[in-house]
Amino acid sequence: MTQYMLLLHQVPNYNMDLPREKMLEMTKRYMAWADGLRHKGKLAGGEKLAAGGVRHIKVKDGRPVISDGPYAEAKDVIGGYFVIEVKDAAEAEAIAKDCPHLGLAATNWVEIRPIDSMQEQRKAAAG
Repeated sequence: MTQYMLLLHQVPNYNMDLPREKMLEMTKRYMAWADGLRHKGKLAGGEKLAAGGVRHIKVKDGRPVISDGPYAEAKDVIGGYFVIEVKDAAEAEAIAKDCPHLGLAATNWVEIRPIDSMQEQRKAAAG
């Protein structure tokens, strides 16, 4: 089995003004979808990311520089993620197409990234 990360992209603060009932409904959709994957043995993990407290670290003049982020001019931010275990990219795409994140706003999108296992790299490096 191969692991893939589904990165949930959205415009900054796209759901900040939703009424409480809509937020609960949205949360239930994510939970039901994740529970379905978990019961099939496809979900390895995932969480919603907090909107505040984000810090960026970049190197400038050879030294790490820390700043706030994401910035207001950002076109999108990552609002959460799921890690899935599937047989191939086609299965990862099929799961991502069913993600409730896509139906919540026309500006939401899901990025599918294969995870390059560090365990496999250690085995290869060891010889």
